Amino acid sequence: MTIRNIKAMIAALLLALLVCFGAVMGGQGNLSAFAATDVQTAYENTNVLDNLEGSTIGGKEFDIADYPHNDSGKPQIISLVEFCYSYYADKQEDFGLYVYVYNPQDIAFDMATDRKKIQLTYGDKQSYSKYTLEFLNYSEKAGYEGRFYKFKIRLSEAERLDILNTVDDNGRVYKISGIELSYKGTVTEYVCAQTYTYTGYAEGYGSELATGDTLACKVDGFDKYLTLDVHSTYYRPKGTNGEAYERDTLHSVYFSVPNETIAEYGEMTAVHATWLNARTNPIFVTGNKDVYNAVLPYIGQTVDGGNFTYAKDDNSPIPYALIASKYIESAGWNNASYSLSYMSYNVNRKYTKSDTDLMDLYYCFLADNEDADAYTLPAETLIGNKADGVKGYFETYTEEHGGELINNRFSKGLFESVADSFTDITISKDDTFELTDEIISQSLWQKFVGGGYNVSGVNTYTVSAIKKVESNDFKSTAAATCEELYIDESDYDEFRDYYNKATKNGETVYLFRYYQSDYTCYEVAEYKRGEGDWTLLGTNFGYDFVDSNAYFMQMWVQLDFDIIDLTFTKNNVDTVIPVIMSPMDIAADGAPPVITTKNHLAWWQILLAILALILVIWLLFKFAPLLVLAVGKVIALPFKAIGAASKSLKERRKEKKAKKREEQEKRGDDNET
Repeated sequence: MTIRNIKAMIAALLLALLVCFGAVMGGQGNLSAFAATDVQTAYENTNVLDNLEGSTIGGKEFDIADYPHNDSGKPQIISLVEFCYSYYADKQEDFGLYVYVYNPQDIAFDMATDRKKIQLTYGDKQSYSKYTLEFLNYSEKAGYEGRFYKFKIRLSEAERLDILNTVDDNGRVYKISGIELSYKGTVTEYVCAQTYTYTGYAEGYGSELATGDTLACKVDGFDKYLTLDVHSTYYRPKGTNGEAYERDTLHSVYFSVPNETIAEYGEMTAVHATWLNARTNPIFVTGNKDVYNAVLPYIGQTVDGGNFTYAKDDNSPIPYALIASKYIESAGWNNASYSLSYMSYNVNRKYTKSDTDLMDLYYCFLADNEDADAYTLPAETLIGNKADGVKGYFETYTEEHGGELINNRFSKGLFESVADSFTDITISKDDTFELTDEIISQSLWQKFVGGGYNVSGVNTYTVSAIKKVESNDFKSTAAATCEELYIDESDYDEFRDYYNKATKNGETVYLFRYYQSDYTCYEVAEYKRGEGDWTLLGTNFGYDFVDSNAYFMQMWVQLDFDIIDLTFTKNNVDTVIPVIMSPMDIAADGAPPVITTKNHLAWWQILLAILALILVIWLLFKFAPLLVLAVGKVIALPFKAIGAASKSLKERRKEKKAKKREEQEKRGDDNET
């Protein structure tokens, strides 16, 4: 849109406001006397197509025929409007930025969401930022419905003042690298790569002595941007981080950069990224189909059986209680210190001593192998797989249950906590993360009947935030490579293939470690409600112990993770290059607890154990006499040896005495002679 058209709009607004308000104010009205919202609201209410008609786009007068429907076309920014800029402080309230977009596919973008963004920088700033786009209106002309959209760039007061204080009054530069639009819940970023340079002023906003306007704009394209194909991974040390139920998680992404970019600007030394942190509510995973089928229908509902004395009076629709312990102390879990409990009877935590009573569950998954201790819940189960068109649990649960939404997308009930705002951070190659790996083990007895675990040592790892991946980082095995690069072994094949393809295409792969979090996972004891006042075999509060074939977990996920720009350094000169990538949700896999008991054995395993015990007892009875005799002989051996030695010594002494007497007798006979 040309300045001529902008001037005409502002002049029309001025005239309308002066006529409207001048009579009320005795004919003394002028634009600066009115509230900023009066001017902005009047402009924002004008239709996008009315604004465009009569303007000049790209040096050519706007002609709607130049913007046909195109099934394969991509949305484009056709104008950035700097509205009512002034260097006078008392006139800066009217300032705003607006964007006009050509929508060649005529698709209905999601307008009731704050996920629409524009990525830009201004003045002499190198780093880019994301700003929310506020939908104003779209074209309604027959045959061109939705062909053009009009947005306002939403600015906080601090952001607005920073722009006003940063841009050069003589040449106000705005650089737009991309625009993010949402369609059917999926956000895609489209390349813009345009620089808008504004000079002069609209009438009434420049010099008080000016009799007209001097506003002008120059539009240039630029090609210094990177389009990234970003993939996520994670790493967890095998042991805990000092707590029996917690492990460190290192969150990472990887992407490739063209080698010619590195040759021109140097190695990548910093990454600017944003994301929204959210911690899930407890996620229940069980290998017991009966428990799964009983709990699943009540996901997202409040379950409360009331307060009572005996389990048989519990009116909960779920006949099971789920107890998660902080510390494994006994097979029956009678004396454990519980952290979470999902049950209907827990009066004043009298029995379970729980830190948290769960009356609502929002997740329930069945371990495919029916063994929760050996089952990992894939991250894709939660966040889906866009490439394959597979929806994740976050999305399917929200479609079914709705309610208040987080980030305009997912049901609030899915999350225990959500950050108040997006993390917006630049992480350099010198930044590091510290991981803790507490080496633990369990004896066969501890695994079978509970009773804790043993700590044999603690390892710590210092991991750099940015890692350039090279061929010598790939070791002889997948496990060794993943330990070297701090990625999960389940991601190895995809990562290796990505590296090979990027290298073949003349690109360098970088690992970007951006966040460290605690992963919480508790083994769960599953109880079934008894039928009597106090069941004979009940281990707790009138419930019968079933098994510990389940766990609760909680993890941190990053919603709408987005890389904004990359910094490259060559000869001590930093160059910031904007990035085009569509935001993505990131989660790690849900791993089973490190410390478990094995009292959920199958019937045949229990039978084999009993038979083995019977065999051992039978063998002991059968061969006990022989064993006793053998042991007795072994014990007697040293005594026999001592006795034999003593006897031999006595005989030698006797022989010596006899020989001595013979010698004495012989000497006596010689004397007599």
